[in-house]
Amino acid sequence: MRFPSFLTLALSLTLCLSLPSIVCAQINPSCPTELDGDGTVGMTDLLIVLADFGTVCEPDPPPPSSWPVLHFSELHYNPATAQGSDADFEFLELHNPHAYSVDLSGWSLSEGLVFTFPDGASIEPGEYLVVAANAVTYSGLGYPVFDWGSGGLHNSGELLAIRAPDGTVVESVVYSDTGDWDTAPDGQGPSLERLFLDGDPHDAGQWTASISTGGSPGAVNSVWVD
Repeated sequence: MRFPSFLTLALSLTLCLSLPSIVCAQINPSCPTELDGDGTVGMTDLLIVLADFGTVCEPDPPPPSSWPVLHFSELHYNPATAQGSDADFEFLELHNPHAYSVDLSGWSLSEGLVFTFPDGASIEPGEYLVVAANAVTYSGLGYPVFDWGSGGLHNSGELLAIRAPDGTVVESVVYSDTGDWDTAPDGQGPSLERLFLDGDPHDAGQWTASISTGGSPGAVNSVWVD
């Protein structure tokens, strides 16, 4: 058997040790034991394997989320008595800021509410949709409406999250009726509307009371700044 020179061996070892193993292994995926890219399974390939012998291989980190971000744009968590029952008029609104529609099959709301969008649900480019305590209240007005079922939005605030089908949180918010948060949406008539989409949704300064009683479900917010 003819062996490569010591210099060749040294260069081969240096090359493989200087590169991540995954790079060597992916040079020729159609021939997994041909690692050095010369088209032949030879001694250098064996040396590449030996150079990593005993190495504990860590799994590749998961890729960054490629899910589109949807936004909480309005919360009507405590309608005024004059408007009607919370069980009929509470709602939250989501906005799609993208230039493409988003398939909502398997997407969900979690934490304060537990709701999963049905198969076939979607939100169109630039569209607003409403998830309400009673879908009948807001149906037939030109925008998508979903009924969240049991439960409701907490009058003093809580954590809400939008989750992609794999459970990834694409956005969350912790609203409140104390501190720097506008208190008018807490039973005085207005909804809580978002001012900016590019800011931190947990920041009270990103939200304020709607101009109109009951807010602006399914439409551009009355106080929209973006």
